[in-house]
Amino acid sequence: MSDNTTISSAHFIGIGGAGMSGIALVLHERGCKVTGSDLKASHYVRELEAAGIDVRVGHEAATIDEVAPEVVVTSTAIPESNPEVIRARELGIPIWPRAKMLSWLSGTQRTVAVAGTHGKTTTSSMIATMLDRMGLDPSFLIGGVVEGYDTNGRNGSGEHFVCEADESDGSFLYLNPSVVVVTNIEADHLDHYGTLENIEKTFCTFMGLVGEEGTVVVNGDVAHVADLARSTGRRVVTYGFDASCDYVCHAGPAGHGLASNFEVELPSGSRVPVTISSNPGRHNMANATAAIAVADVLGLDVPAAASALSQFKGARRRFTHVGDVAGVTVVDDYGHHPTEVAATLGAARELGFSRVVCVFQPHRYSRTQSLAREFGPAFDAADVLRVMDVFPAGELPIPGVSGKTIVSSVREHGNVADVAYVPNRKALIEGLCDLVRPGDLLITQGAGDVTSVGPAFIEAMREREDGRRS
Repeated sequence: MSDNTTISSAHFIGIGGAGMSGIALVLHERGCKVTGSDLKASHYVRELEAAGIDVRVGHEAATIDEVAPEVVVTSTAIPESNPEVIRARELGIPIWPRAKMLSWLSGTQRTVAVAGTHGKTTTSSMIATMLDRMGLDPSFLIGGVVEGYDTNGRNGSGEHFVCEADESDGSFLYLNPSVVVVTNIEADHLDHYGTLENIEKTFCTFMGLVGEEGTVVVNGDVAHVADLARSTGRRVVTYGFDASCDYVCHAGPAGHGLASNFEVELPSGSRVPVTISSNPGRHNMANATAAIAVADVLGLDVPAAASALSQFKGARRRFTHVGDVAGVTVVDDYGHHPTEVAATLGAARELGFSRVVCVFQPHRYSRTQSLAREFGPAFDAADVLRVMDVFPAGELPIPGVSGKTIVSSVREHGNVADVAYVPNRKALIEGLCDLVRPGDLLITQGAGDVTSVGPAFIEAMREREDGRRS
């Protein structure tokens, strides 16, 4: 089957993931018959079913015979031993990794691919929203739900295709971008790459994909990333807070609330005011500055782009406001790498709350083990820290690695006065109800099911309030 042919039917194995579901939606919107399977139902599965896509729960070889797809698409989590993969190979059906289908979908559109260890979901969501609010109707595929659209994927009629480029297994090398954005490069996904040097080499290859006519937009505050970009021989523009950057972010004074107001200085020396309403912190100002740089690189009207960006409502689970109860504000954040945690809590510290209370759930045993030392000081902006047990994300336990690993590192290398390991969820909720005070900010932090702690806490607090009134 040629990569340039039309596809009338496709079956997605592992369709319920953030990346896979978006691709399936876009392909469905283009008229392709899409089916899929996953081990369990989820928000994404329900969204796909509501769109009219046939999703099977469980993986069965017979499914391939029943749906008879032209091509099978697999997520990075699907092993070769999967019964549907085995059956597809027996039948000679082409099997594409997710990123290859993403590359095929982008086709002849002008693709903006956003990569980096941190910030890629928010930055790609900002760019997609900005282009859409400018009336350019982009297609987009993001690794999270874009607030205001309630989806992670959409097929637009415009010339631009915005995608979050997943570096976790190197599959982003399938893409054919016109513009690449790299927010940062750090040691992560070492189970695949082994070393930071290998990660950097792969990113260099990725940045080189833009070709001689393309542009690489990189965070100039991270010197080694900018140097890597320049080593590709491609056109490079930088953004950040440093005065040497091509697009300089000038931060305004911190205030109480989730909005950030700042200015971006363009290469011409002129400045444009920018407001982002629901994503506080310097890291999100940098993400927004990257979006402004992309607008300029694409030849768009920059003041209009800044105005459009002000309508960005956030990406789900990126400092998402969950609710308020008894004078306590509750937010939820997906960040699970030490740098992400430190940036999020640092932003929270600047918002004027009495205390920052963090509930952290480590994500993957391998990451907890390899980054234990780095996690120690990552929580320094928190007044109170409660650590849950590790969310395995499909990994087998590693002896001696648990939430205690994080607590030990914080006590040895960090500076949080009140830190404890609480593996029991019921005890965690009850303990939070006892310790919070009016004026506190409670933030649930991590990529696993810690996201359910905030709503459970709010419900428990309301039950206590009702009990006092009765």
